[in-house]
Amino acid sequence: MKNHIESAKNNWIYQSNKLIEASYTLTVIEQKLIRLLASMIKKDDTDFKEYKFKTKDLIKILNTSDSRFYRDIDNITDLLMQRIIKIKDISNGEFEKYHWVDVAKYKKGVLILKINKDLKPFYLSLDWYTKYQFKNIMQFKSTYSFRMYELLKQYEKIGHRIITINEIRSMLDIKKNKYPKYANLKQKVIKVSINEINTNTDLFIDYEEVKESRKITSIKFYIKSKVQDKARNEIVVSLEDKESDYINEVKSILDEEITNLQAKQIYDSAKGNIDLIKEKYSIAKESNNIKSIVAFMVSALKEDYKGPISKVDRFNNFEQRNYDFEQLESQLLGWGK
Repeated sequence: MKNHIESAKNNWIYQSNKLIEASYTLTVIEQKLIRLLASMIKKDDTDFKEYKFKTKDLIKILNTSDSRFYRDIDNITDLLMQRIIKIKDISNGEFEKYHWVDVAKYKKGVLILKINKDLKPFYLSLDWYTKYQFKNIMQFKSTYSFRMYELLKQYEKIGHRIITINEIRSMLDIKKNKYPKYANLKQKVIKVSINEINTNTDLFIDYEEVKESRKITSIKFYIKSKVQDKARNEIVVSLEDKESDYINEVKSILDEEITNLQAKQIYDSAKGNIDLIKEKYSIAKESNNIKSIVAFMVSALKEDYKGPISKVDRFNNFEQRNYDFEQLESQLLGWGK
């Protein structure tokens, strides 16, 4: 049965972190094809399947041209079966090497691919893995962006990652004679990748260079989730909107003119109980010699006054917070009077 890939952009990719930190080279089209294959794997799969794709669907989702794809498909499949993944243990120098694909067939406008069975430990029954949606990498134009995105996505929850220049060269399989100077590597690999990640994915990346003896040896990447920031901002805006409504309601209850921050102080003292504010304000209107309506209301709410107060000493000395209300309003809340 042919896989429907119209919705593949929303598929999740699960990869072992060992695979993410492996050393290999792929072209942009190859990077996308491998990840499209990975996105077809279900989390509870126990074996790889042959995945079938209509070429017209592939052309669309891989964001390539018809002529280029049909021209290169034979070469692309050859290379996918030959490309080597090197997984190295830096502690002891041991390594493992694998190829990506076991099966590659092209029949009647359908491409059939199957991942190398030896890669099961890196895609199936995972314990230590990183996941992301295919749509995050669909628009990449630099082959390095795929790898940098995954390496940084791996540390998203931590919020930062330090990678040495040598590690970047090794994991991205950048040969010594390519971008031999750091300035070239920074311009062609790091800056391009970060720009593409920030433009197209769910992450926002910033970085700083780490020096040893005046030489740049590492890069510290700062990793922020756009999704979490968006959700947090939506929650804050929602709360501010609701709070603004409540504060306006508090101000409408009182005949006296008070600031938004003073209204918030009353609202907080009532723990959001508008009826209680109305009750205590009725007591305030029947009480004598009130010098500060805000101080009275806060005291009445906190001490639960039951009737009018004829002597006001007990609340006249109430210490309001040492707020410069106007300054705080402009600096903290952005509200006007």
